[in-house]
Amino acid sequence: IKKQGVTIIDSFETPSELTGYIGTYKDEPMSIYVTADKRYAVVGDLIDAEGKNLGADAIYQLVTKPQNEKLWQQLEQTDWVQDGDKNAPRIVYTFTDPFCPYCHKFRDMADPFIAEGKVQFRHILVGILQENSLAVAATIMGSDSPEEAFQQHRQLSNKGGITVDNAKASKGNDSVLANNHLMEALHMHATPTSVYKDNDGEIQIVEGMPVQQELSRIFEE
Repeated sequence: IKKQGVTIIDSFETPSELTGYIGTYKDEPMSIYVTADKRYAVVGDLIDAEGKNLGADAIYQLVTKPQNEKLWQQLEQTDWVQDGDKNAPRIVYTFTDPFCPYCHKFRDMADPFIAEGKVQFRHILVGILQENSLAVAATIMGSDSPEEAFQQHRQLSNKGGITVDNAKASKGNDSVLANNHLMEALHMHATPTSVYKDNDGEIQIVEGMPVQQELSRIFEE
């Protein structure tokens, strides 16, 4: 299995006579089960009588959780726009395009929680949806106060947003391009894509506009 390009992360115990292993192939996690005589291996899911996938928790603990923690550190180090009280207990990193209608809708739904100091958004501005998305995002990032520029753009969103300022855009262009590249490298394809820590401190990723159940978890309703 290793010769086929699989990287073995670690082993884990199962209630059966099979020994479980977690590996990755082209960055995708997989579970592998080896018989007691070590002569045979089965690649795939092992399901018990109650329908539980015995490898799911191991994949989360050994692969997904460390990857998410690394992602959180990456997002902390990006250039983002603060939106809300910097001391608010719930931090939501969200990839935001200036002309993404769902980004604006998501932000509007968060407004009462941000106003109450419960939630802060950290907008990782990207420019991917429209021809001038990059220029507008760069204008915001290159402003003396990106926070004020972002709020001004929100207020003018129905009128096309803020006007591109070439000097400011030149200053903020590298930050937005870096955010574009990061989003692409993370294989995230939708705005908004949001990352937050739930009540248990576990990192959650939501691609696209969150559904109602997910909104409740993000905002701790």
